Amino acid sequence: MSNPKETRLPAFLALNHRGKTPVFVDILPPSPMFESDSNPVSPTTINVNESLAILQYLEDYHGPERPLLPPVSQRASRALVLSRIQETENLHHAYDALEDAHFEAANSGEMLDGRDRAQLIHAIHSELNYWEVYAGKSTFIGGDQFGLADCAFFPLLAYMVHRGFNWRRPRLNLDGDSCGGKENITDGPMDVDAWPNLKAYFHRVWNRDGENGCAQKAQPEGWRRRGKADVWNGSRGKARNVET
Repeated sequence: MSNPKETRLPAFLALNHRGKTPVFVDILPPSPMFESDSNPVSPTTINVNESLAILQYLEDYHGPERPLLPPVSQRASRALVLSRIQETENLHHAYDALEDAHFEAANSGEMLDGRDRAQLIHAIHSELNYWEVYAGKSTFIGGDQFGLADCAFFPLLAYMVHRGFNWRRPRLNLDGDSCGGKENITDGPMDVDAWPNLKAYFHRVWNRDGENGCAQKAQPEGWRRRGKADVWNGSRGKARNVET
């Protein structure tokens, strides 16, 4: 990572003054009907911030061969998908709280307090319980066809797996004395899948169309292995700025 961070440089702040990714930059060519040799017209640049807004924008203006959002005429199906998309923010916020706390402690040369980590993980597990129900109702997270809800939800789940999440529910000591480190998180039985529907969903999307599928092709290089930092169990890996 460059110093200063690329997202804090003036060129990026001009795109998103919050200094955060993702940002989608759409450059529209000038219309020939308004352009002439004496009156050149510059391309129009549109910046779209935040992942959910980008997904909707791409669907509306760069429609794929097969639409990922049910048409307006299918009111109930469309409402379900839109609801699932928005609900991903709940998991996003719950997980971000754990990761931010983990790296904030690591960057200060300490380990996140074990009881605090357990409470943050408990909040994520509570949120995953909702998604376990959704994953048991249909083939994909918003219906029986892969769609925009999966584009919103699956990257979160895949990132959590990369950061050390597994499908066993550990026993969390939420009320005991704080010992620091990971002493307040005890792994449950190795053969128990706490979220079997979500696990099946994860592998269904990951293996969809194999190496040519969107899930595997979208993974950053090197992400077939877990990350060095395990925010679930407390291994520091390489500390990074909590704002990234």
